[in-house]
Amino acid sequence: MVKVLREVPVKRGVIVVAMLLGLALAQSQPQIVRWGEYTVRIESRSPTESLLRIIRADRTQVEIRGVRFETQLVELTGQEPRELWINENSGGTNCCTTAYFFTQERSFRNMLIYYGRSTGILELRDVNGDKIPEVIVGTDVFADFGGLPRAVYPRLTYLLGWDGVRYVDVTARYPTLGFSTLSFYRQSLESALKTGDGVGARSAALGYYARGLINGQAAEARDWISKNTPAEVRRWLFDLEGEVLRALYADLGCRLTVSYSKVLPPKPVCAN
Repeated sequence: MVKVLREVPVKRGVIVVAMLLGLALAQSQPQIVRWGEYTVRIESRSPTESLLRIIRADRTQVEIRGVRFETQLVELTGQEPRELWINENSGGTNCCTTAYFFTQERSFRNMLIYYGRSTGILELRDVNGDKIPEVIVGTDVFADFGGLPRAVYPRLTYLLGWDGVRYVDVTARYPTLGFSTLSFYRQSLESALKTGDGVGARSAALGYYARGLINGQAAEARDWISKNTPAEVRRWLFDLEGEVLRALYADLGCRLTVSYSKVLPPKPVCAN
């Protein structure tokens, strides 16, 4: 006698639950990065929340909450071991990146936190040949400024240098280095004026003057703008001059910090 085995039906809901459970288990596996005696552990808790921990001997030295993390090891001080660069990206349109740098030189500590928002760290480059790279960072300080469309605001940069203790602004020491230099914005301004691009001319004039302020060449930039641009461009820029100065002088102070806290990110220095 042959027994007939009946096929047991499996409900669609059970399959879906099983698939979701398998996906959740796969996503819950932490990412591990070895950094000398330290371990970097990244746990994805949801699509909008992750936790990064720097651990030594089973003790958490620092934890950072964010959305998405990327890590790499880079040489910043000229001494082994290399430094740990953590980039946190919250996603979304025009937002938001925060870079963290940690070192083990002499002791474990945070070297730099840079709030890049829609820009961030652009490049590590040894500009003076001392084998210690400077950090080129971007700023969106003039996004949504003076009625300019966000798509055309001037992208400015700073050059940060390590002075043996902390990172400081060294942009004015190397005025021809970095990105979006004074000559770049002057050429952009000349081009916009030739083509009759009023919005582009205002953006380039703002970038030219602001770059001059950052480089310590503001008088040169202001003089050229005064002599070579139409009245409407000059009037627009110089009417905003006080706001330009206030925005720039507060910018790095709001973006650049160091923290000794074990729980990051710290409270922002300035309101957005």
